[in-house]
Parts: sequence; structure tokens; C-alpha cells
Amino acid sequence: MVKAAPEFKMTVPDLQGVDDLSAHVFRAFLGTARMHMQLMMRTMAETGTHPGQAMCLRLLTVNDGISQRDLADMLHVARPTVTRMLQGMEKAGLVERRADEADQRLTRVFLTGAGRDAEKQMGVTAAEYVNATIATLPEDDRRELARLLDELGACITAASDKQQEARQ
Repeated sequence: MVKAAPEFKMTVPDLQGVDDLSAHVFRAFLGTARMHMQLMMRTMAETGTHPGQAMCLRLLTVNDGISQRDLADMLHVARPTVTRMLQGMEKAGLVERRADEADQRLTRVFLTGAGRDAEKQMGVTAAEYVNATIATLPEDDRRELARLLDELGACITAASDKQQEARQ
């Protein structure tokens, strides 16, 4: 039996200088994101996959043979964290690590057949999740939600770009 992850609780800071509607949208967005993460982590736990491993398997599907260093960078985690994660995944038969043929200092990571099967199963699990949640909304609502999320994503990208420019 798989132990469920503890429930993640979070409070929203006092949003001084933010209009009531924007504050309400922010809180609703955070609450929805929190519920999404909780359900996804529970779903992954039921399949025996840790969320970090799921991201790693997904990245390796499109970047098979990536260096361990680059994988850590893509996952935005420290190299020792990736090393520990890969050790567990290697024991489970999901990945194989090999020294780079041209540069022995580099370790390359490859999916095994079992790793590819696990990643495919995650796709099935994700599809079931989407069908149980997002797909239950009426079509017009899904179109509007997609449009709004695309706009929000563009605003977040612009704010991030502006923040990076300010640091330079």
C-alpha cells in the first residue's frame, strides 16, 4: 500500500495595494494550483512514482542521453539531488547511466525499456486526470480558461523578463 503524501497547506500573504478582484483571483489561482498539486502527487504516489521522478522521466523521453549535469539544470535542482534521484531510478530499472564516450568526466542518462513504459503509464494517468477534471467543464468554459491561462502566462513571462533585465 502506498502512503499518501501529507496535505500541503499554505496561507496567502496580505496583498497590500492590490484591488479586491485581483486579490480574489490570486487566491483562487493559488488554491486551485494547490489542489491540482495535491491530487497529482496522490495520483503519482498510487502508481509508485515520485513527482520529481515523473519530471525526470518526461525530460529523458525527449532528451535521452542528456548529461547528468544538464538534467540537474533542466530540473532546477542541485546535482547531488539528481544523483540521489537517479540512483533510485537506476535501482528500479528505469534509467541507465553511462560515461560519455568523448568526455569521461560526464555521465549521460538513458531511459531503459522499463523507464519508457513508466513514462507512457504516466501519460495514461495524466489523461485520466484531465478527463476527471478539466474535461468535465463545458467546452466554452475550457476555451475561455485556456485563453485566460495563455494571457496570464504571457503576463508572467513579461514580468519575469522585466525582472531579469533589472538584475543585469
